[in-house]
Amino acid sequence: MSIYIFSRPIHSGKTTKLLQWCNLQNNIYGLLMPDINGIRNVFDLHTQSIFTIECTDITNTNEALTSIGKFHFYTEAFEKANLILSNALNQKPGWLVIDEVGKLELDGKGFYASVKKAVEFYNTNMDNGHLLITIRETLCEEVITFFKIKNYKIIHQLEEII
Repeated sequence: MSIYIFSRPIHSGKTTKLLQWCNLQNNIYGLLMPDINGIRNVFDLHTQSIFTIECTDITNTNEALTSIGKFHFYTEAFEKANLILSNALNQKPGWLVIDEVGKLELDGKGFYASVKKAVEFYNTNMDNGHLLITIRETLCEEVITFFKIKNYKIIHQLEEII
């Protein structure tokens, strides 16, 4: 299996569990999106660096924003995150992690470009590491169909990864 989909309901601790699991892996690249003090951030698994992606004060920013529902994200931060993911894919990692794929990506925004590229790579290169993506339970089938994900296993616990 080259593509694993970690799927659970919203606010069920997916990112926290994923961080714990990632800390035990070798040759791991990708991004997690933890909430730190109530604000969404991006955590680069390879460099261990963190940067803010969520804008909490849209009236006092001049930066371009990408919005979905009540959430507003810095477009430039998504561009940086997509570059990190693209560069990671070129490193041929043992694991490439993308947390998470959701409504923004289904709308062609957020991590869309990186997810599309990663899925295309791992759909055809099953011997070159693994892709692990997080998808909330209610969007799982829609994301699988939209990105044409093949050769995947849906897991609800990270211990299910063989």
